[in-house]
Amino acid sequence: KQWYQRRVRGHDTGVKGGLTSDPGILLCENRLETESELHHVLSHELVHFLDHIKGTKWENVDELARSEVRAAKFSLECHSKGAEESPLYMQYFGQPQVCSIAEQFKKCVKNQAINSVMVIKDVTYSKASSIVESVFDKLFNEDL
Repeated sequence: KQWYQRRVRGHDTGVKGGLTSDPGILLCENRLETESELHHVLSHELVHFLDHIKGTKWENVDELARSEVRAAKFSLECHSKGAEESPLYMQYFGQPQVCSIAEQFKKCVKNQAINSVMVIKDVTYSKASSIVESVFDKLFNEDL
């Protein structure tokens, strides 16, 4: 059996990938425009896959937030490699520096986790931010 699925999503959610219940990784090929974007999404979903193997309970919003923080930190989304094709990297690093790279990286990870929780749980920015903030500091300093 394949560990990934390729699909064209019919609705306009903006989702580029996800973890399936099998478990497996879903790649939405109509949303992935470049090889770099594919690498970002795949690296993000692989972190979720590892968390799933470790027993993450996805229905628990705190556990989801933990996994989203980890996926944002350890995936390529907030890293400089391929930055020219990473909207998140350009949003946080492609502007004049007013704080350190480490602070901007941390901000990028936090905001990516908040955005993911908002989309997955269909909650407001304020609610998602509160959920992520409650687990962020501890998780940000953990290893993979």
